[in-house]
Amino acid sequence: MFSPFMRNPSERVPTDPHNEEDTQENEQEPASQNRRWAVLQAVLVVAALGLGIVNALEPVPTVEQEVGTNMLVESEPLASGTLCHEGGTTLTTGFDININAVLDEGEITSTTHVCNGPMGLSGPQGQPGMDGDSPLTQLVETVDLTPGEANCTAGGTLILSGLDLNGNGALDPEETVSNQTLCNGTTGSDGAVGANGLDGAQGPTALVDRQPAPAYVCEDGFMIRFGVDDGSGEGTSMDGLLQDGEVVESLNVCFSPLIAERITDLVQGIGDSFTTGCDGAAWMPTGNVLVFAASHADHGCEPFLHRIGTNDTGLLADINSGGGSEPGRQLGFNVLTVNGTDRVFFDADDGTNGRQLWVSDGTGLGTQTLGSVEATAPLRWADGFVFKSGDGTWLWTDGDPLVPVVDALWWNSSQSTSLDLFDAHHHQWGAAWWHSDGDHLWFTAADDEGDVEPYRLDRQGNVLAWNVDPVASVQLTDSVDMNGDLFVVAQQGTTKQVLRLNGNGSLAWLTSLTPTSGDTALGQRMGLQLLGDNLVYDAQTQPGQPRLWTTHLPSGLSVQLSTTMLAPGLNAGAVVAGDRVIFDCTTADSGTEVCITDATTMGTRVVLDGTPGMLSSNVESLHAAGEGWVALADGSSDGGTVGTALWASSGSTMRMVYNPWEGSSNDSQAGTYGQTVVTDTQVLFIAHDGVTGHEWHRWSHGELSDDWIVFNR
Repeated sequence: MFSPFMRNPSERVPTDPHNEEDTQENEQEPASQNRRWAVLQAVLVVAALGLGIVNALEPVPTVEQEVGTNMLVESEPLASGTLCHEGGTTLTTGFDININAVLDEGEITSTTHVCNGPMGLSGPQGQPGMDGDSPLTQLVETVDLTPGEANCTAGGTLILSGLDLNGNGALDPEETVSNQTLCNGTTGSDGAVGANGLDGAQGPTALVDRQPAPAYVCEDGFMIRFGVDDGSGEGTSMDGLLQDGEVVESLNVCFSPLIAERITDLVQGIGDSFTTGCDGAAWMPTGNVLVFAASHADHGCEPFLHRIGTNDTGLLADINSGGGSEPGRQLGFNVLTVNGTDRVFFDADDGTNGRQLWVSDGTGLGTQTLGSVEATAPLRWADGFVFKSGDGTWLWTDGDPLVPVVDALWWNSSQSTSLDLFDAHHHQWGAAWWHSDGDHLWFTAADDEGDVEPYRLDRQGNVLAWNVDPVASVQLTDSVDMNGDLFVVAQQGTTKQVLRLNGNGSLAWLTSLTPTSGDTALGQRMGLQLLGDNLVYDAQTQPGQPRLWTTHLPSGLSVQLSTTMLAPGLNAGAVVAGDRVIFDCTTADSGTEVCITDATTMGTRVVLDGTPGMLSSNVESLHAAGEGWVALADGSSDGGTVGTALWASSGSTMRMVYNPWEGSSNDSQAGTYGQTVVTDTQVLFIAHDGVTGHEWHRWSHGELSDDWIVFNR
């Protein structure tokens, strides 16, 4: 029979970026311009051009001439444009029939455009001019005024300035042009003597203690902790004990290898505890607890907890006693810490109300339903999570009941009115794309005309809008944020490019990659990875040949980082770890392996050739851990083949740190179920050890993050 908290029965086991092939530039030859030249129609018109803006030519009267037949010529400047590329003058002529000295519209008999000719070439450079006289030096001198002076009783400073006419480097009296006196203020009277202050309370004491290393880190070690007895965290001030929250620094030492072991065995024997769709998990940091979905003979697929500190596993809640609730199948497990308490959100089916959103504080009594939501992973925003309802409404919660975002309690009346007005004229919020940077929600929405464009909502209820495509709806995919701006993959014409949406409402296209045919498929495998001032991504300019690219944000230059790496991020995607991007790639020499880049061609290379030679390694997942990174991949060790194992690195090479199923040709199939979970001290993943089937395993990564000094005795 399954015990609610049972002890783990397992025993612990020990290219040049300027090359034309690498740089894409989208250059267009200026369109040829046809210059239009006007032909002078009459000598009268030529003469009139020099007479000003409005000119009236009155011929000498004759006896035959009748009143009202004066000819007028008017001229008007013509701006540069289609008629005259360099600008010019428009001349209109006609007879002043109504004798008002103005050429009215019905009186115009001829209109002529006289265009300026193109600017001539610059003339030859003139001869150098004669050297000018050297300017006179301006001098400033100060003279201290002693106390008692007539003008400054407390003393001061006299500032003299002028030009050094005789060039002797000194300001002579006759050269002084101006003077200014700055007097010191007089000393004020003494203030009243202040009262004696109260004796200060005794400050908290600095403490040092020695604690054994946690059993989940290593079997033999200690921690020397340094701190202040000030009651920080949940500690008690001035109690003489150094609590966890009061620790400022520690020195951690292990005299045995860091722990690597299996931690669960829910299905006794070689049977698997996980199936596809029943393998989600998340880490609850405050309690050092792994919450996960697993199958059990007595309960079916339900949520379970594993406590790392005590190394025990138990059922969280039997939500559907009739056959299993399949928790996290659609939304996964999402953890939020509120006021020092972990809350995990997941979807589950209780067998009565269908699949709904549930929340738990890690206890059975604290596990409850919140209502129905759409099967879309939530975004963290406004100290909670935003979910989508079945009708597309956004719902916010931090563990209490779900509320529509537009009706959240933190909006004031003005903000609520503004949001209601926006909501009345926009629909399908985030239906095609959404993103959160913690402070802002970015999303697409359709207006009353059906035009889909990006918007941004902040905590103050302000909505910022961009009009990316004036003639069509925008299509956005992967994105990464930086200081209130957003970089996103967007469709521009027939190709995907990188678009920058600035926090001030402006936008800019950062790339103009031009494929020989088809689309760039930009970011399709790696997404957009931000590394300092560089964006790193995959894109193709030849059909079916995705390569590694970077765009330098300050200069806007886009460069192909390697001509030999193919299909970057195809299997495991990419992750930023420290100052590098880690991804899988394929090369002719190494096959498919783990690769790294620092956004330079020299720093782009294969970092793990787990299967030497042209044979490929099966790279399942990549994750940042501490100061380095870890990978689940297969390879070889000591001449024998190794199934999927955990590899780690904090520098330029990788090493295998834990193989759950040791022995030549054995394969743990790590990564087949679930995902890799990385905490501040642990790497957790599901693997087969040949005895217990697929179960959770862990490795303490303290050596990677330099948190622990390890001496193997």
